[in-house]
Amino acid sequence: MFCPKCGSEYFNGSVYCGSCGEKIEPQQQNQSSTETNANNDYQQPYVENQVFSSLSPTEIAGAESKSRASLVLGILSLVLCWLAGVPGIILGSLAISNGIQARKVLNGSHYFYYNALAGIITGGIGLGLSIFFTIYWFAFSALLSLVSSFY
Repeated sequence: MFCPKCGSEYFNGSVYCGSCGEKIEPQQQNQSSTETNANNDYQQPYVENQVFSSLSPTEIAGAESKSRASLVLGILSLVLCWLAGVPGIILGSLAISNGIQARKVLNGSHYFYYNALAGIITGGIGLGLSIFFTIYWFAFSALLSLVSSFY
């Protein structure tokens, strides 16, 4: 079945189009399903966790903003991990959290799904580097104070 607004395919029983958020009327579903069944006889593929199509456009927009925030926070955690570890740890954790929440709502065919994935990856790298540099700076300062106490 195809959306009358954007032309993308949606699954039977969907309330909203997965690509543009257009509300699907039951009459449109019946027309599309009879047209689809007349044209070809293939089954719809199984998509794991197909939750996206039944959400409202405001829920989708919220997940899109969480995925953007995840990516930005992940990049900031990478930038700040070199200077100060604690902000990098906080931002990396927030990036991972926002990315996971966004990926629960969005499906793999949505563009922002991959922004959330990139946010999780950059947040994880930033978190790991921040922890490493925090330990490094503490060890370096302890070693420096130890060495300076001998002179």
